[in-house]
Amino acid sequence: MTISINSPKSKEKIISQTKEDIDLLNERAWHLESIDPREGLTLSKEAHLLSTTGKFRLEPYQRGVADSLFNQSHFNLNRGDYYLALSQSLEALTIYNDQKNTERQSRTLCNMGAIYLAMNEYSKAMDTLLKGLTIARNLMNPIPMGEILLNIGIAYLFAGDLNQSLNEFKKSLQIFQSSDDLKMLAYAYCNLAAVYKLMGEDDIYRQYSERSLRFAEQIGSDYIKIDLLRQRGQYELNQGNINRALEHFEESLILSQKHGYQADQIAAAIWISEVDIQLGNTKEAADRLLEALGWARKYRYDEGCLRAYNKLSQIFANMEDYPQAYEHLKAFYELDQRIAKEKNELRFKTIETVYRTQAIQKEARIIQTKNEQLEKEIAERKWVEEALRQSEDKYRRLANLDALTSLNNRRFFYELAIIEMRRVRRYRHPMCIMMIDIDHFKKINDRLGHLAGDQVLTWVARCLEEFLREVDIIGRFGGEEFVVLLPETDEEQAKGVAQRLCRQFADADFEIRNEHIHITVSIGLSSFEPESTLDSLIDHADQAMYAAKQAGRNRAFVWKNLK
Repeated sequence: MTISINSPKSKEKIISQTKEDIDLLNERAWHLESIDPREGLTLSKEAHLLSTTGKFRLEPYQRGVADSLFNQSHFNLNRGDYYLALSQSLEALTIYNDQKNTERQSRTLCNMGAIYLAMNEYSKAMDTLLKGLTIARNLMNPIPMGEILLNIGIAYLFAGDLNQSLNEFKKSLQIFQSSDDLKMLAYAYCNLAAVYKLMGEDDIYRQYSERSLRFAEQIGSDYIKIDLLRQRGQYELNQGNINRALEHFEESLILSQKHGYQADQIAAAIWISEVDIQLGNTKEAADRLLEALGWARKYRYDEGCLRAYNKLSQIFANMEDYPQAYEHLKAFYELDQRIAKEKNELRFKTIETVYRTQAIQKEARIIQTKNEQLEKEIAERKWVEEALRQSEDKYRRLANLDALTSLNNRRFFYELAIIEMRRVRRYRHPMCIMMIDIDHFKKINDRLGHLAGDQVLTWVARCLEEFLREVDIIGRFGGEEFVVLLPETDEEQAKGVAQRLCRQFADADFEIRNEHIHITVSIGLSSFEPESTLDSLIDHADQAMYAAKQAGRNRAFVWKNLK
């Protein structure tokens, strides 16, 4: 089996040269992004030609030029032609900047971040994605922010921070669910599946992989299917199902060849070589890897080169061809050192930034308790603080999670809730807000100390995540208060959820310092009405929660019933 990478011949089409027709042509090309990339690339090139020739020869149609370059950049990124994709994105961004088209600016920066990730330039990727995120947060359309969060999650995944990667993917998933964007939902579930596979969470991996595949088939996207097939092949290989793994890898290779996805062809071929090795077909594996290495070098696909060098050095060492083994091992080491340096810089900007934001929030408590060990850790990281000082404001914007509980913080909860409110108002769907307060929390702090109180808050947060649905939006509102948005949930259903939640906490057994603590919660509910605002819903739920406390705690009240 060989890798065949061919570029399609251009198709001749007669298209009207008006701005409206050029915009329509670019729109048609974009819809083919993950469905028929060859045709999409052809249409994008035609749109670029029409925008710069004929009546537009002296004064090009700038929007048409930028959109066609933006589309071509996406197609070339997926095909593995990263340097061409980057130059096209940079040119498109210049035009969008001149036109002050903020949505296109953020989406182009998002695509550039993805290109830098593919090129293993991780620091540039994170900087670019942060610029895009700053713009996206001020847009009415939430999808660009979701796309950028998805790529930030991929950056964390490359840095080896699976938990932070998972958080970013979940935040992007919430945005795509609110917008019913099937293509982006497929991407989000595909990435979530990859993380859970790495974590060894096989059941969750299979569940998310199936969801992604269902959406991918629904929209006809082979691009997403190729990634899922490769994931499944790796999973089956780890399970010892060699023949089943080979079927998935070969199907991935065939689909990659069909659409001209160069990097995916190389990746599939390298994984097939792993099957060859396990079947004892060493010569076939070496031939396949040498061919894949040639393509990876041609298209400067570093990840493919790295894996091919590594496997070839092992194969030639086993064949006692030590000169060739040494050459491939040397090439592997040099490339691995360069990529590792980039990943270390990314870890510096991500993992240490997360640590810093958490450390600052806890600093007052650390000083108060005079915990020498924690103070020592802070002192050891002073050099990190100094290095991050100039970019602190920019990276602080990434901190959407509450440092203690890892739930959405209050600000980001509001952002997600406003997006959901728009959808509910537009489609007239039910929605409820739930305010939750831990009963007698001050007594826990007074009796056991603030560190024990923090453990209780963290435990309550985990219980809420396990009990509530994936689509529910959970946030820490402040202190011992939590807020939950329940989409597609009417008042009666929400009341049942709240009552079950009260019972769950009342029946739970929480142990700290060998002492069993009995915890209850008081809950207030309010339901969406046409005249509701987010602030009014939260205020009403808060009033109902305080009424529940006054009535004896460990119960749920509905705001409407108080009137």
